[in-house]
Amino acid sequence: MIAVRVEAPYASFRKSYARSFAETYPIAPPATVYGMLLSLVGEWRRAAHAGVALAFAYEREPKVATVLRKLSRYKYGVAAKQSKMGNAPDYVEVLCGLSFLCWIESRREHGTRAQEGTPRLEERIVEAIRHPERVTRSGVVCLGMSDDAVDDIALVEEPIGEWRLLVPRDDGTMDLPVWVDHVGALDTRWRRYHLAPKAPLTGTPPLDHFVPILDPRAPAP
Repeated sequence: MIAVRVEAPYASFRKSYARSFAETYPIAPPATVYGMLLSLVGEWRRAAHAGVALAFAYEREPKVATVLRKLSRYKYGVAAKQSKMGNAPDYVEVLCGLSFLCWIESRREHGTRAQEGTPRLEERIVEAIRHPERVTRSGVVCLGMSDDAVDDIALVEEPIGEWRLLVPRDDGTMDLPVWVDHVGALDTRWRRYHLAPKAPLTGTPPLDHFVPILDPRAPAP
């Protein structure tokens, strides 16, 4: 198991059912963080590290700002609409000052990388952070959209200070996607979470705070 600290000045995580007003999830969805980690290590296959489990803690709850920016509405399947009406200015919610910890547990990975017997996500993240010159990727590492660049990703041995653990709970107030179907909604999966009050962190989060990233289209391992 490893932990990384992620910092980004701003990012927008458009809610799955947002329409004319692009509301954002209140924190970074696990599915988005998983995609960022794949980008960090230069992995193109989304299911490469399926089965990895992630847990999170936030330094603070990000502030929400509303900005006017270009918004894409018809990305898939309607090229004519996209070219004429798809990219237009509209109001978009943006989170400001993201700073969080992400723990990565790879023991139960069963994705294509595990099947090939190649290094798992934990090992690849350590390699990417210590030797970034060995990673080949397209563009910079982003948290969400391509213009939401990450300021810093660093390995953390022992968290310092007080943090707000993100706790998976059936009665949680946040419904966050852990796997996104980018074409439709059939294979999108959500999990409810609760952002706990600030408290000093000692060691790693409890095992029940870790949520596996699973491809719903793949057969059960």
